[in-house]
Amino acid sequence: MSSRSNDVELLKERLSDNPTEEFIEAIASSVVSEMADSFPELSLKVRPVSEVLKEFRAKKLDKVKSEQQYNRKLDYLKTYLLDEVGLGTTEDLTSEDIERYYQWRKYDSLSRDEPLAKTTLKDDMYLFREFIRYLIEHRMAPVRFEKSVKIPKVDYPAGEGVDEKQLDPKLAKASLEYLRKFEYADVEHISMELMCQSAPRRGGLIGRDVPDFVYDEGILKYETQETTPLKNDEASEREVSLYGDVSEIIKDYLNHQRPPVTDKDGREPLLTKGYGRMSSSTLKKIAYKWTRPCAVGLECPHDRDPEECEAAQKNNSAFKCPSSRAPHHIRTGYITDQKNRGVSSDAIDQRCDVSPRVQDLWYDLPDSAEERERYEDEFRDADDDPDSGFNHS
Repeated sequence: MSSRSNDVELLKERLSDNPTEEFIEAIASSVVSEMADSFPELSLKVRPVSEVLKEFRAKKLDKVKSEQQYNRKLDYLKTYLLDEVGLGTTEDLTSEDIERYYQWRKYDSLSRDEPLAKTTLKDDMYLFREFIRYLIEHRMAPVRFEKSVKIPKVDYPAGEGVDEKQLDPKLAKASLEYLRKFEYADVEHISMELMCQSAPRRGGLIGRDVPDFVYDEGILKYETQETTPLKNDEASEREVSLYGDVSEIIKDYLNHQRPPVTDKDGREPLLTKGYGRMSSSTLKKIAYKWTRPCAVGLECPHDRDPEECEAAQKNNSAFKCPSSRAPHHIRTGYITDQKNRGVSSDAIDQRCDVSPRVQDLWYDLPDSAEERERYEDEFRDADDDPDSGFNHS
């Protein structure tokens, strides 16, 4: 039997076995590609993304009243496609680029660590979907790309809410144990140690220089600089104690693994892969990479086969793992865990540079059981009062 006949029989078998939408879409794309030579009108147009963005902006601003607001939203879209992804033409756009816009807009597009409000994110994702539909309508992108746009759900009666994702302490422990054994004292290991040790903001952590680490005292200094400012400038300056073996691990990294490089200002960045100071997006990728359960020796809690799971196979797709977490989620998990252990809000403020009010609003997210356990001792102490008529004995 010929190779082509084999392909036909295989196709029949797959189609009779309740094929997935992805499989059907793949067939459709292949058919269109095969027919494109004979019917050029079916092929996708290839145009510079910068030109398409200008056209879309003009079209959108012609229909809205608040040009300033939409200009700002469209600027984010332009920054992502041209600077973050680095697209030249519409042909370069992939479904993964579209999927990543949600995470980028929610976290990485902001100078602060708090995620974008859900209502704002929802509006921006609607605008992004409108842009993708514009590409599809003008034959610059396949129809299937629209499905890659994620629109967040907002519970309006309950308010906007906050992002309740956080790194589970057990996963944090497994990650550090794995890194200490198999990736000891490389820059990714150091990055995870410091994120899990004191939950700094991304900008604050990547802004640390080698002299900020004081081995003899076991501390890491956070000092604001003109090119790497802290969020609240001088008000965010502090010294953070390093506990356990972290100081020794950093010392081994500096002595044996850190490349002898400086940044563009002549400073020695603490975190570097050999080409200057580590970027915020690189730190984010490290966090996602090493918070996948399957990457640190744990079983997948989502019943996926790591050999077939894209999030497991590709580090750039690690964010697709439901368990993986961004630096902000590590920060949230650390603060919640410290509050569960009885650490005061003032102590967390000193270590993590986050006020008690902001802790309650964004970072301290105990579940029902954790919240109950926090106050059990207080009620037990109250029960010891013999004059109370409302004891629980």
